[in-house]
Amino acid sequence: MIELSPEQRQAVAKGEPVPIVDPLTQDTYVLVRAEEYARLTSVRQPPSEQPNPEIPPLMLRSQKAFWQDLPELLRDQRNHGKWVAYHGEERVTFGRTDVDVYQECFRQGLKRGEFYVGRLEEDPDGVPPWGTISGDWSLYEVTEGGPPDPA
Repeated sequence: MIELSPEQRQAVAKGEPVPIVDPLTQDTYVLVRAEEYARLTSVRQPPSEQPNPEIPPLMLRSQKAFWQDLPELLRDQRNHGKWVAYHGEERVTFGRTDVDVYQECFRQGLKRGEFYVGRLEEDPDGVPPWGTISGDWSLYEVTEGGPPDPA
């Protein structure tokens, strides 16, 4: 059990981090209130565990289908750099550009928010597409009115 000095106790009470040095190793640690620690660690949870609640359910299903199929699609070198669209669990189309893929989805009668378009490339961060509601919008969508209003 570590006992705090009056100065450390006062700093923690103000919400300030308190540095603590291990006399044997000279490693420095930071003491924070448990509530602050919980807040800090919750930010680091992978987005895959907490999908953004603003993502429409069909869009989320489409993103998850893309993410699930991505490793298999990347096994074929010819797919690298191409674009693909998903509507729910269904793979709709492939294309050389995102504009081609968006246009094909719209041609098939799909509306914004009903499908997901992703690029077939390795994701160095390993972060799935449902971490945020914002995404890349094709030139086609931007010139045709832009992304839907998130409000």
